[in-house]
Amino acid sequence: MDHFFLKKIQNISTYVPSDSTMELLFESTEEITLSPREILIGYGMTDPSLYIVKDGLLQLLYFDGEKEVTFGFAFPETILCSPHCLYMHQPSLLQIEACKISTSLLKVREEKLNLLLEKSHDFAQWMFNIALGQFYYSELKMTSISGHTEEKYKNLLKIRPDIINAVSANRLASYLGVTPSWLCKLRKKMLYE
Repeated sequence: MDHFFLKKIQNISTYVPSDSTMELLFESTEEITLSPREILIGYGMTDPSLYIVKDGLLQLLYFDGEKEVTFGFAFPETILCSPHCLYMHQPSLLQIEACKISTSLLKVREEKLNLLLEKSHDFAQWMFNIALGQFYYSELKMTSISGHTEEKYKNLLKIRPDIINAVSANRLASYLGVTPSWLCKLRKKMLYE
């Protein structure tokens, strides 16, 4: 395992697990690669695995009854899962798929994850801290990606400029809560400012 990547993952939360805990984690993973736009977890699938994004970019989508909506993105060093699948063993309400670029992930199957949680208090504490971090970033997203569409877009350019080239205009418009044509007009307007 790439020790540089191991260190980056180790420091993604305010709680830092030991090197030996991280080695146990990475011994429990298998690497997978998704092609551009390939689905990792589809609507209605049940996949109780935990994933760590190694490189690339994933998008998280849900269906609101009328249209597909982009809920969020998963960047390198993001740890994610379908909570419905992992926590409740129910089919996923989200779809998780690669964006316009290939994406490499480390997969931890549920059985191995449960063993890690049982064997290592250090690992369990780290996972709990990461879960709390997800709540924190959800709240931050509500405040930083809010306001008028132009403000939302500018904030997104400031905090995550890498999204712009890796995500289709339709998905980006969905994430911002506007139509693709509105986003196109906004981009043109900003070019001339």
